Amino acid sequence: MHPPITLEGFKALRLLRPKRICFGSMHKNALKKSDSGGWAGSLFVPFSETVARIIPWTLFPKTGDHGRYYHYGIKTADEFEKVQEWLAQHADLVFIRSLFETAVATCEHYTSGNSLSPIGSLERSAKYGGDLAAKGKLVAVLKHAFERLHLNRGLDAVVSVPASIPGESSLPNFLAARLSTEAGLPDLTAHLSWNGPKGKIKELGVEEKWVALEKVGLTVGDAVKGKNILLIDDMYQSGATAHFVASRLRAIGANEIHLLAVSKGKRDTDNT
Repeated sequence: MHPPITLEGFKALRLLRPKRICFGSMHKNALKKSDSGGWAGSLFVPFSETVARIIPWTLFPKTGDHGRYYHYGIKTADEFEKVQEWLAQHADLVFIRSLFETAVATCEHYTSGNSLSPIGSLERSAKYGGDLAAKGKLVAVLKHAFERLHLNRGLDAVVSVPASIPGESSLPNFLAARLSTEAGLPDLTAHLSWNGPKGKIKELGVEEKWVALEKVGLTVGDAVKGKNILLIDDMYQSGATAHFVASRLRAIGANEIHLLAVSKGKRDTDNT
């Protein structure tokens, strides 16, 4: 049985630092060569949640260094090269600290300052400009990440956060529907629906947003019971809405919940 996802658990998660790993930027020096002790090198990462199931080497806690985990014992140059190759292949991804089994964004939303990354620019054009070509490219981006990370995870279905306005399709809805076809998995988003209008929650703080969503309520059908779910999002920032939706999926009986987002925002808060 998987533990419930609660506001208390999410609040505890919010206190942890750091909240992301990116081997192409801030953690590009995670792999270190060793000059002594008979080891070829070590792989250091700052947390194990969500990433330990993706990295194909066992992560062990490092004694006396709180919150850091490492793969120690890269004994040969060949093994070091394999680790180095894996990191290079996944340097574009952002591994997100969360309450999901795994949580990954395909890129950082901004490259530096306020400059959008190429995929971040596509996301903006698709979401706010309705650019169909951009939407198609984002589907291809998600498919590429899915094929690298999710094919052997035993997933049963795809889900996205339901649209705020009933009958309309949001960007996550579109992406989930298209990816489900590409992946050969059912899209169960239609089995989720808000119980009323969400109102203006965009400017609320993280915890206030969760409370507001609780007041609205989310109905989840029995179709998700016992399923391993891939939850699709567009830009992941604080993760409040995604975790709230996951809490309701888990409450109705969903099994593993994995998150795949287009991009990770610069901040770890929402709009306040």
